[in-house]
Amino acid sequence: GNGAVLAAATAGIAIGILAPPLMRRLHGAIASRLGGGGDEEDTTHAVRAGLSSSTSVRIDRYKLEAFLTDVLVSAGCSTRHAQRVASVLTFADARGIPSHGVNRLDTYLNEIEAGLVDGKADPVVSRISGSCAVINGRNGLGAVTSELAMTTAIKLAKEHGVSVVVCHSSNHYGAAGYWAKMALDEGFIAMSFTNTSPFAVPTGARGVRAVGTNPFCMFAPAANGDNFQLDMATTVVPVGKIEVMHRINKPVPPGWGVDRNGENCTDPEEISKVGGLFPLGGGEETAGYKGYGLGVFVEIMSSVLSGAAIGPDVQSWSVTRDGAINYGHCFVVIDPKRYAPGFEDRMGDYLEKMRSLPGSVMVAGDPEKKFEKDASENGVLLHESVATTMKSLASRFGVAAPPEFKSLDASKSKDSLYSS
Repeated sequence: GNGAVLAAATAGIAIGILAPPLMRRLHGAIASRLGGGGDEEDTTHAVRAGLSSSTSVRIDRYKLEAFLTDVLVSAGCSTRHAQRVASVLTFADARGIPSHGVNRLDTYLNEIEAGLVDGKADPVVSRISGSCAVINGRNGLGAVTSELAMTTAIKLAKEHGVSVVVCHSSNHYGAAGYWAKMALDEGFIAMSFTNTSPFAVPTGARGVRAVGTNPFCMFAPAANGDNFQLDMATTVVPVGKIEVMHRINKPVPPGWGVDRNGENCTDPEEISKVGGLFPLGGGEETAGYKGYGLGVFVEIMSSVLSGAAIGPDVQSWSVTRDGAINYGHCFVVIDPKRYAPGFEDRMGDYLEKMRSLPGSVMVAGDPEKKFEKDASENGVLLHESVATTMKSLASRFGVAAPPEFKSLDASKSKDSLYSS
């Protein structure tokens, strides 16, 4: 059916285009990434630099979730919706992805307070046709809309072998991998896409944002609990990494973004407010048009297909915007058991062959699993500046801050780049 055609096309693009550069980008030692050492300050992992320093904060994952839930409820979310959002944010920090973790909380709270997002809205399935479905988010929290969408996609895939579910009238949905993992945990191949507000300057454009950071995400199961977990922006970095560098008072590495004149820039505030991000690959001379093309692909799957706001017409992610932002998402779920027998065994063999190549080769998801293990044993790591913002938000919304934040000076909290 239509779902099978879309899923096959998507899988082909994922394998044919993304696999070779992914292997090169994942090359490196996990220990170095955890420790924040080496030349990490000049790579896309700069947001992790310093996470293991004496100024970072450790907190139990479930204690952090409970705190985030309390703050969101105080801001006007229903308890169940707040719990889902808290789970999504904590998931990212536990995996060493501070760009999509609790760093996002104050932006979410500002949107709810300003009446731009309905923290209590329940999404609805507005259409089902075979293995396809459309979800109306009703301007509710992106995490809540996505929960219904992926639950629906899994149900349809169990029935049909493959499903494609799209959403409109939604909001920021967090880390794309959170949703793919829901299907992965049930033995499915899963893809998760979303459009965002325009942050990328397309190849050939002069200082004009027209494409979102539009993540490309694909998870696949393998034998013995192993798996492949690709979750990446189609820009050089997601905008959340710019936000984190702003919070920790560091310049961004060259090659991440441009200033208002389209020139390479290292000032996170300039990039975020008046400049823009490079598409994956960078400038035209380093084939950035490939990342630009992938960003448009995700836009088509997420918003053109669903009826959400599209590309240059998506409003900026700020509290001064005019009403609902109308983001779109797309979720594809495939049951590998409907195809050639032995998928998980072949997948496991493939991943092990890649890891056993000369050097220190990883596959997508390996670094994140290392962080998750560390977070489970020692607590989630937060940048001190991010934890300081959490303490400030606790005071603002009349919620008790965890004792782990006691020594932090809330007066040093930095406002979100999207607070105005």
